[in-house]
Amino acid sequence: MYTSYSTLQRKQLSKQVYTDTQSTYLLVYAPGRHKALETALQNQLHRKFRLVTRLEGELTPAVAGVLLVSEDVECTPTALTYFAAAMREGADLAVCDASFGFDGATALYLSTQHLPGSRCAMVSRALLDEVRAAARGKDSVTELLRLAHAMAQHSCRIPQALLHFRRELCADDVFSAKGRRALILSHELTMTGAPIVLVSAVPVLRSLGFEVVVLGPADEGSLPLFLEAGAAVVTRPDCVTSSALWGLATSADLVLANTVVEAPVVNTLNGSFVPVLWWLHDAFAGYPFIAHKIPKELGKNIHVCAVGSHATAAMHSVRPDFAIEQLIYGLPDYAAEQFPRYDISFAGGRPLFVTVGSLEHRKGPDIFCNAIRLLPSAVREKAVFLFVGKAADKGMYSAVDSLVRDYPQTVFYRKRLERPEVKSLMEQCNCVVCASRDDPMPTFVTEGLIFGKPSIVSEHTGTAGLVTEGVDGFLYKDDDPQQLADKLAWAIEHPEALAAMHDSCRRLYEQQFSNAYSWDDEQQAALHLAGSWKTLQEHGARLETSILAGFDSGARAALYAVLSGAVTPKGLILVAPWLPELEEWSEEFSALKEKGVRVYICCGDADEDCFESSEQLFELLDEEGVEVDFKLCPDLDHDYPENFDQLLGEAIDFVAGE
Repeated sequence: MYTSYSTLQRKQLSKQVYTDTQSTYLLVYAPGRHKALETALQNQLHRKFRLVTRLEGELTPAVAGVLLVSEDVECTPTALTYFAAAMREGADLAVCDASFGFDGATALYLSTQHLPGSRCAMVSRALLDEVRAAARGKDSVTELLRLAHAMAQHSCRIPQALLHFRRELCADDVFSAKGRRALILSHELTMTGAPIVLVSAVPVLRSLGFEVVVLGPADEGSLPLFLEAGAAVVTRPDCVTSSALWGLATSADLVLANTVVEAPVVNTLNGSFVPVLWWLHDAFAGYPFIAHKIPKELGKNIHVCAVGSHATAAMHSVRPDFAIEQLIYGLPDYAAEQFPRYDISFAGGRPLFVTVGSLEHRKGPDIFCNAIRLLPSAVREKAVFLFVGKAADKGMYSAVDSLVRDYPQTVFYRKRLERPEVKSLMEQCNCVVCASRDDPMPTFVTEGLIFGKPSIVSEHTGTAGLVTEGVDGFLYKDDDPQQLADKLAWAIEHPEALAAMHDSCRRLYEQQFSNAYSWDDEQQAALHLAGSWKTLQEHGARLETSILAGFDSGARAALYAVLSGAVTPKGLILVAPWLPELEEWSEEFSALKEKGVRVYICCGDADEDCFESSEQLFELLDEEGVEVDFKLCPDLDHDYPENFDQLLGEAIDFVAGE
């Protein structure tokens, strides 16, 4: 009976108690194409679901609900069972938010936070009667679904239902009709650095008002993380080159192409109307294999960023004329999370030094191995060393394996750790070691910083450009295992000094890799500004003449910091300020006059998000007697004006009272 189903479907079917649905009689209404439905319903285990192509005469008193289907889908008995259960439990609308297959090769996974109007939903009999009465086209599935979503009082989502659309995927399947759209392109959905970094980008984009869709190949671990972050995920094996999915890109307001591997995508979109952020995380080693696919010139729609100087230099090795800005990734504050703690017991109270990454030549595990061997035995036995990563290179694995066999009480190897185990490891270790020959910005070093752990890194890593020697980490040069051994020996012999670097390491994370400076939380931003204010004061800065400026949410954070009393500058320069909570702050504006703070506001009249609130802010401040000026930029959207240098000079003169 189950032979025609996938493994997942068979697993779901085996858990079902179909007698539970015998009292629930449902119609499946599909007036359009319904051949796939006919085939799917032939496999149902009972006859409580009936396919109809009209509603008149079919809505008998026994019908508890109707599954409205706007196009041809395969619907498993498992899905219908879930729909029936939802009706019995009092739901008037039930939609799916699980995996949707499209014509075999493509799958869509919808987050519970990201659910556009469904083309297939179960509607209770009572709600159906209401929407039919309100609908112009009484039996139009599209209109009935639209009204059902708007009028439902007790909707629910079915996390395990499976549907399969018999067509290609289109943009309307994953994007709603409202809001800005962001499409993230990833060549893999693994638990490696580049996808993990992308997960952290999702909430940032969502905070900016974007719906986020991630396109990648089959899930290899990170897909659930994207769903938890609030993105929808589309998987397709040929995701980098598939022409069938270009409609997603051309319908987006922003395309984020992750790593140089997305060069074919960038080439296709080069010179188009679609804004593309090409985010480079790549080492030098990958460029010889893809250089021929990288455009020689970039259109105005392509904006290139890199995670540090190392990744920038790698691209410049093949395209020296490319303009590349720095955009270092962020990672969540794992130290503040509630995650399962695992005891790293094999350390036995000794200092623990760890390295995480695949065992391949580029990652330099052999250099780390040789450095451990060069340590005096008395020093080496005081510490524990752990290698974590899959064996991608036989020679590199042999180097680690022989070291483990030679020092079984001191050196350990683990092929893989789950995310909570990695977090526990970073929480409990004493130092992280990155011996890479070529590594743009290793994420495990950053994860160590989250927990205040110093690192010993090669000069051939992006992290090397951020580390201050002896303050939040150590550098060694020239892939020299003896230099690495010397750094290891000092760290082993000075555990107190190593532990004392905690706050500096944590500060490096907060400044370079956290969301602490993204200003999404104005209270948090005010605290950080206050800290910076104090630091400036300690270094003799003349704060009475200072000016605080910001763009978008940064402007909101700057305004809040002054209103809350965290800082008191001479003036504020607010460019396209995002102020959704303006009315809540209006009673505090008198404080600006009392403190003598002058305010200069600049905004475009085409800025749909910020123009109205900017104008309102000007009026409110003017009413309070605050010295305020408002520069309106014609035809400018949410951006800096082209003559910003000139306007900035005017703003400074105004704030300074000149």
